[in-house]
Amino acid sequence: MEAKDYDGSSSAHRAHRRHPVTLSAHELATLFRLRNASILTDVETPDVIALQEAGVVQVIMSEDGDAALALTVDGKVLLRMLGAEPAGSLSYPN
Repeated sequence: MEAKDYDGSSSAHRAHRRHPVTLSAHELATLFRLRNASILTDVETPDVIALQEAGVVQVIMSEDGDAALALTVDGKVLLRMLGAEPAGSLSYPN
């Protein structure tokens, strides 16, 4: 039986990770900024690239060619583990 994430998607993509991901303070700050605004003017900064490699954000291209960043399921889980809900999320009682 295959494990499912809280949104119902497959969590099999996590099986390839052997080591935990370590993020710098700058990368975590960028992740927190993305929680409230999915559009950043520069999606090719070292911090954003590191977040993409860690699998916590993804770049989404619009039909107009504009790039926007979106949190992945792993990014949402990480924010929840850090005590921060993504913007627009429902708060759950502890």
